[in-house]
Amino acid sequence: MHDRIAAARFALSGAGRMNVELLRAHIDKPVSRLEITRQYCRGKSVLDIGCVNHNIENVDVESWQHRAIIEVATDVLGVDYLHEEVQELAKRGFRVLAADITKPLDLSEQFDVIVIGHLIEHLSSFDGLFTNIQKLLKLGGHVLISTPNPFYAEQYFYAAFKNDLIVNSEHTCWIDPVTLDQLARRFGLLTTAVYWIKEKWNLGWVIMNSPSRSFDQQSGTWSFHGAAPLFERLISPVLLSAFKLMAPRALRSRIERKYSAAAVPRLLYVHALGLVFSAFWAVYRRLIVTSPMNKHEVFLSVLRHDTTSDAKNDARSVH
Repeated sequence: MHDRIAAARFALSGAGRMNVELLRAHIDKPVSRLEITRQYCRGKSVLDIGCVNHNIENVDVESWQHRAIIEVATDVLGVDYLHEEVQELAKRGFRVLAADITKPLDLSEQFDVIVIGHLIEHLSSFDGLFTNIQKLLKLGGHVLISTPNPFYAEQYFYAAFKNDLIVNSEHTCWIDPVTLDQLARRFGLLTTAVYWIKEKWNLGWVIMNSPSRSFDQQSGTWSFHGAAPLFERLISPVLLSAFKLMAPRALRSRIERKYSAAAVPRLLYVHALGLVFSAFWAVYRRLIVTSPMNKHEVFLSVLRHDTTSDAKNDARSVH
C-alpha cells in the first residue's frame, strides 16, 4: 500500500509529467504493430494478455498478434477471459490460460515482456490489470500497451459528417499516451517510448454506415438490414455485372465465402460510394488543419519499472 501511495504522489507531482518529446520521437515514422511487438519480444519470455483478439476466427489471419509473438519469443503464455476460445486454442497446441485479468492471476512465473494489445479500452477498472503487471513483470521488463488514438482525424470527421459516433460496442473508454502514462505512474511504471502504428481504418470504408447497413469494426465486415433504397437497387445490378466480369477469381471467391449472394450487390454498392467519397475526402482533408498526431489510429506505449537508468536509456536499448 505504501508503494502505491508513493507512486500516486509522484504521478501527481510536477516531476511526474511525461516528456512531450516522447510523443513526437516516432510520430513521423509509423511502424507496424506486429513488427514493433516482435522487436521487443524477440528472445524473451512473454505474457500476452487478450491473446484471442475478440473471436476464434481472428487467429487464422496474418494480423493475429499472438502468432507474431510466438514466432520470435522463447516462451509465451496467452491469457484471455473468453473461455471457449481459450479451450479451442489449447486443443490446437497453444499455451493459454482462461482468466479475468482484472482479478489476481495465480502464476508463479514472471515475464520479460507483457503485451496488452487493444484490451485496455475494454476494461471498466484498471487496478487489477496493473497490480498483475507489478507482480508478473520481471525487473527491467517491458509492458507494451496498444490502444486507439482518440485524436485520430478520421474518427473526428466521421462524427462531423454523420453526426454520429463509430465506436466498437465493447469499448468503455478512450486513452491517450499522456493519460496512459499518468495511469501507469500510479503503479510505479514510466513510459519510455510511444510508437504510432501504420495500420488504420480509413473514413471511406465506414462513411456509408447507417441504420440500413452497419460496419463491424471487430470483423471488418458489413451487415445489411431491411430493403435497399431505390437508387441502390437500380445501380447494384450494373456493379454486380462489372464485378463478375472484371474482378480476379480469388477476390470473387473470398467475398462470396464471406457474404451471402443477396449481400454481395449491397456490398459492391457500399464500396462504390465509398470510393466516390474517398476521392472527395482526399482533396477536402488537405484544407483542414491537422498535425501528425491526427494521422494515426493507434499508438503503442512502452512502459517500464520506474528506475532512473531505465527511464533515461530504455528507448535506445531495443534497437
